[in-house]
Amino acid sequence: QLSTNIVSFFLLFGEPLSQLSQTALPSLVDNEDGEGLLANLKSVMILGLGASILVGGVAFSVARFLGGMFTSDPAVQAATASAAPSIFFMVSNAIVAVTVDGAMLASRDFGWMLFLGLSSFAYQLVALQRATSINAIFATFIVRLGIYGPACAIRAAMGRGAIGKAIRKTWK
Repeated sequence: QLSTNIVSFFLLFGEPLSQLSQTALPSLVDNEDGEGLLANLKSVMILGLGASILVGGVAFSVARFLGGMFTSDPAVQAATASAAPSIFFMVSNAIVAVTVDGAMLASRDFGWMLFLGLSSFAYQLVALQRATSINAIFATFIVRLGIYGPACAIRAAMGRGAIGKAIRKTWK
């Protein structure tokens, strides 16, 4: 429970990056301004990657070293400390995924988002059946989140979706 609470708390730090994309990108997408999109996406992703490492590091530190602030149970403290690396990767991947998700929301590519979400959910359901530890459970979520950003980037690079189509026009 403590590990999940730590993850839940630190996941919230990615939301402003999603909001930034949702605010800045729609007009660029609507105007098919590929250069503006690329510049904006680059800036937001640099912020997202930096934030993911920083916030993931703080989440790791809280889980690894500060469990005693939340519980006096040594077994819970030990379990939380052992999950600290997984917490780092989960929070880091989630912040990147939320950053990318803001761009996908701005592009209104809801069909792709639904397909990707359901596909990764199906993967996670299968993988969870084999998970036998907290770190294995967290690993299923890490993989699910880790698929989202690269899959969206590949889609855009292929010229698919509103973002991909606008960027493709710039590259021609």
